[in-house]
Amino acid sequence: MRQSCQNLPGVKRSCIALAALWITGCAGNAQHWQQIAAGGDTPTARHESAFVAHGGKLYMIGGRRINPTDVYDPVAKRWSQRAAPPIEIHHMQAVSYGDAIYLLGAFTGQWPNETPLDRVLKYFPAEDRYAWGHRIPAERQRGGAGAVVYNDRIYLIGGITDGHMSGSRAWLDEYDPRSGRWRVLPDAPNARDHVHAAVNDHKLYVFAGRRSSRATGHDMDLTVSHGNVFDFADERWQPVADALRIPTERAGSMVVSWGNEIIVAGGESGAQVDAHAEVEAYDVRSRSWRRLPDLTLGRHGTGLAGIGDRLFIAAGSAQRGGEPELVDLEQTTLSPTPNPAPRVGVAKNVYQRWHTVSLTFEGPATSETAVPNPFTDFRLQVEFTNGEQRYVVKGFYAADGQAADSSATGGNRWQVRFAPPTIGTWQYHARLRAGSDIVLDDDFYAGDEVAIAAATGSFIVTESDKSAPDFRGLGALAVSGHYFYTQADNQRWIKVGTNSPENLLAFRDFDATERAHREARDGEAAATGDIHAFADHLADWSDGDPTWGDGKGRALIGGVNYLADQGMNVAYFLTLNIGGDGNDVWPYVSPTDFERFDVSKLEQWERVFSHMQRRGIALHVVVQETENERLLDDGDTGRLRQLYFGELIARFAHHPGLIWNLGEENGPAPWSPHAQNTEQRKAMANYFKAYDPYQHPVLLHTHASVAGKQDILTALLGFDAIDGLSFQVDDPLRVNAQLLDWRTRSAAAGKPWLITMDEIGPWHTGAVPDTASNDNHAMLRQHALWGSLLAGGAGVEWYFGAHYPANDLTSEDWRLRDSLWQQTRAAKALLNEWALETFSSCNAISSGYCFGNDNAYLVYVPAGTQPFIDLGAAPETFFLRWTDPLTGRIATTGEDKITGADRIEFTPPDVLRDWLLMLTRQDVMQ
Repeated sequence: MRQSCQNLPGVKRSCIALAALWITGCAGNAQHWQQIAAGGDTPTARHESAFVAHGGKLYMIGGRRINPTDVYDPVAKRWSQRAAPPIEIHHMQAVSYGDAIYLLGAFTGQWPNETPLDRVLKYFPAEDRYAWGHRIPAERQRGGAGAVVYNDRIYLIGGITDGHMSGSRAWLDEYDPRSGRWRVLPDAPNARDHVHAAVNDHKLYVFAGRRSSRATGHDMDLTVSHGNVFDFADERWQPVADALRIPTERAGSMVVSWGNEIIVAGGESGAQVDAHAEVEAYDVRSRSWRRLPDLTLGRHGTGLAGIGDRLFIAAGSAQRGGEPELVDLEQTTLSPTPNPAPRVGVAKNVYQRWHTVSLTFEGPATSETAVPNPFTDFRLQVEFTNGEQRYVVKGFYAADGQAADSSATGGNRWQVRFAPPTIGTWQYHARLRAGSDIVLDDDFYAGDEVAIAAATGSFIVTESDKSAPDFRGLGALAVSGHYFYTQADNQRWIKVGTNSPENLLAFRDFDATERAHREARDGEAAATGDIHAFADHLADWSDGDPTWGDGKGRALIGGVNYLADQGMNVAYFLTLNIGGDGNDVWPYVSPTDFERFDVSKLEQWERVFSHMQRRGIALHVVVQETENERLLDDGDTGRLRQLYFGELIARFAHHPGLIWNLGEENGPAPWSPHAQNTEQRKAMANYFKAYDPYQHPVLLHTHASVAGKQDILTALLGFDAIDGLSFQVDDPLRVNAQLLDWRTRSAAAGKPWLITMDEIGPWHTGAVPDTASNDNHAMLRQHALWGSLLAGGAGVEWYFGAHYPANDLTSEDWRLRDSLWQQTRAAKALLNEWALETFSSCNAISSGYCFGNDNAYLVYVPAGTQPFIDLGAAPETFFLRWTDPLTGRIATTGEDKITGADRIEFTPPDVLRDWLLMLTRQDVMQ
């Protein structure tokens, strides 16, 4: 029979006044329940059935009689009907684990002498198939039991052995769904059946239920007043306290864990004929109850299922006993409870694409300096799958899990960070294994397994609600041909930003950060004894921006805000400069111990990196510099370098806007002849391509001279693991020609390189402060900025030189180059209008630069020159536009098109200043 409950006689509707639904101070944590119209479909009427979320959909299984499996898609808002179980199955709490829904602790047969199932029954949604699983020990078989998943095990609590006649139990069993092993655990303080359970903060909670005894005439009235709590850590039941008394006693109720609360809904009792509509929540931290909005229809004998911030309930019976059976589907939306407790090992149900999924697991307690070493002798790997994609992501030791704020060096928390690249349902399975240097072992099963809490789970990924420039809306950076692209929208991304200070992370608010002072060599910036304070950017910090510890980090966060406000989208920084310029950045607990990492410092870096991503600032991560490129493993990608690279990947690769740079000025130099060779460079690149789950771009920072590039780069042409060059040029006048040369060579070798102009010479000058430039950076604007971009360069970063104040190591205030940011921002905006992938160099005036194709041209016109372009023999009409490269503003000329053939000359609006000439063929514009 399929009909709506509203039309059934004798069914009470729970229409309580709004004021009665809330306890003072709790408003905003839940909304009224609402019935959902599902496209005209209704599920099969049933009760004593299971209702469970799996893979983003809701599954209604079993119940009295043999019923089809009904599936509700909350996105399409429709029901569909699937296969029926092989036998009648009812009185169970279904659980989702891996790729199946597990049914155990259930009955088959007719009231009141039902028979417990002797085997586990599994339903595989992807295959629409039921299958029998492991046998249940005869002496532990029962129905009406609660079931939960915790740490790869299914736990069965309570139940009754002889139908509704007698035999209520306080049993607790552990079932391993992989091996079939059953383990008997201590009995609960209270026996109960017709019960559901939930897990919260590593404890099992069971509330409500009854001791059914048809044999003595007590069908409904022996409800259990107090809940029981089982602590998985020491496998003991906690004492029964008065706080565990449930406000409304009932059985056959539905239970779910949400935030720091256990929510109990509906049920039946001897106190009333109508099924209960009450929804009550127990706070596991305050050990107190509160009332939530009642169900629209009271019901019992079904399930409560959560997807994201929504709770669903369907079917069941509207009165105690078995009639009338319901088909209604209700939902409510819950916001996070006030000050929720940490959900260690449990992922939130819903994340967004490219947003970080951060999972924390309880594992062995250790410390940064402990033996065995948590950074070498433990390996956390988490497998994330969605049915089509599989990512194996390495985790890391996280001390107390709050180290950025606590500066903790020890604890029992282990973490993994994952940025899901596609929407849908994802499953995860975490494994922590131990053994000497196991972190370097690729064998998935090497070492000894170490127990961690809540090692499996699932979550839903929806589309990101962010937009550009936030990288969570743009998606991960990738390389195609000679340009960066963002994966979310497949749009070209021009890199513009700061190359200085290169020791950005030498910031006084980061834990254990100091400068090992030494004299600067000739050719590098001189560092003072002080590390960065960035005090000039304190005012750029805004309410709501991140900090750590006791309000630390505001100045650097403010600096990030300033750069983002100027339209910049990248910052270059070293993560290891021991023995190099500055000698003030390292990820280790000590600059002499390369096997142990400073957890709190790295978590504080992460706090800044996350803010950079939100503001659209890419992380240009430079892993070493020329002076220390043989510091680890004498330049090989051996044990120490693998530890270092692996830690960077584990902690930071989840950021979508990230670029790996194999090293500043990599290769031999007169001041650093003891350098890496070609094979060592290739080994580093291969490591990042092999172990970075997201395949972020890998670049190599070059030397400045023509000869330095020739000696090192020629051997790398055609090598697939290096995506491009972080270009250094000693003279701005040479930028265009050198970039065109290597761009052409790389394409001819079969692996086109992306090339960005990242360090402009001469070394002692670079990009000086605005006040030190008497021509508003004309040389840099013309030759470094537009000279590189009109050679097919993929972006520009500004290096601050070595001998001016606010140099590459000492700069504290990015405002000193405000005009440079403005000109760079204008260039980025102008280039984003053009399909640069099809452009190549073209003939123009000797002192300017031209880039284009048969349909469009971009020409940089220096002051005092008259541009021309050779358009070929056929006469064509072109629309033209003169643009001010300092501001990006379009000039008013009174002339918007020109027709001609062969060589055409143009007259700028003002020959005393620079211009950007933009030409587009008329038929293309139309």
